[in-house]
Amino acid sequence: MAQPDVLGRRIGAAIIDIGIIVVLLLLVGSVIANDLAPGAPDSERFGDRDRLVILVIVFAYYWIPEMLWAQTPGKRVLDLRVERIDGTKAGAGATFVRTLLRIVDGLFAYVVGLVVILATGERRARLGDLAAKTRVVAVGERPAEPPPPPPPPSDEEVLSQIMR
Repeated sequence: MAQPDVLGRRIGAAIIDIGIIVVLLLLVGSVIANDLAPGAPDSERFGDRDRLVILVIVFAYYWIPEMLWAQTPGKRVLDLRVERIDGTKAGAGATFVRTLLRIVDGLFAYVVGLVVILATGERRARLGDLAAKTRVVAVGERPAEPPPPPPPPSDEEVLSQIMR
């Protein structure tokens, strides 16, 4: 049985995850923002340490759940999971690479990631998936079994190849 195309659910999961991150960052931002600068633009209300905290939160949001459970909350809602291309569990290193390259995939509101997903054909992989050798699959769906290797040649076939 072939693996179903999960592109629509990947997009839905990304939207859910971004919504959760926005809410999370609004909550964190209200706590760490400098209230001594009322009316100041956000760029002046957040210091370098605050920006670092925000980056760590976003990175951890994706990396930790995918490392532990193979799913972000958005993927869990839409029954998706991350695995290595051979079907085994993606480890900490693979999920770290996926998450790190999310920076590039996320450029221009994830247009870069979408273009790469569409350009990779049936594999439907973003840059992070290609570099980490991972894929996003539907939960409970078994990927198609690879075809068995061809039988070894007979002795006569080998001899005929050598004698040519």
